[in-house]
Amino acid sequence: MMWQGMTVCCIASGPSLHAADCARVESAGLPTIAVNSSWQLARFASVIYAADPGWWDNNQHLIDVPAECWSSYQGADTKYGINRHRAPNAPHNSGLRAIEFAIARGASRILLLGYDCSVKRGTHWHGDHQATANPDERRCQLWLQQFAALDRKQTEIINCSRETALSCFPRQTLEQALC
Repeated sequence: MMWQGMTVCCIASGPSLHAADCARVESAGLPTIAVNSSWQLARFASVIYAADPGWWDNNQHLIDVPAECWSSYQGADTKYGINRHRAPNAPHNSGLRAIEFAIARGASRILLLGYDCSVKRGTHWHGDHQATANPDERRCQLWLQQFAALDRKQTEIINCSRETALSCFPRQTLEQALC
């Protein structure tokens, strides 16, 4: 397992995500998974993860960093030539799949950034996707249920997002979590 016993950071696209937070994670040297378009703020990420085939249709040609690209989408490997993460066939979202991926690679601790799970301050830090679905209240409520049902397998998960409706994981500031 690549990240056995390590702290890994998962960076999602919530509107609370700040470039300064990404810079702190980069300075800390943590293995990082950028969810969907968050690779643009976390260009140092070792993995870009998107479960949505529509996101890959519209964005895979934009990626200009040497990160590993992963998806749980069944045709990802053949359609896009990216790595396929064989994940449980259960309701999911890309942020949840990124956490599951970190757990599968052996992470003992996962820090979350940009996991807002709310549209109170907008949909994403980068604005709406033009050709794929964007969050709405119904979808955010569904995500909260999906995160609450996650099998953590003894992995400590800390939500360091600046703003969040996700309450099933303990909260800390990024600074506290990095100490």
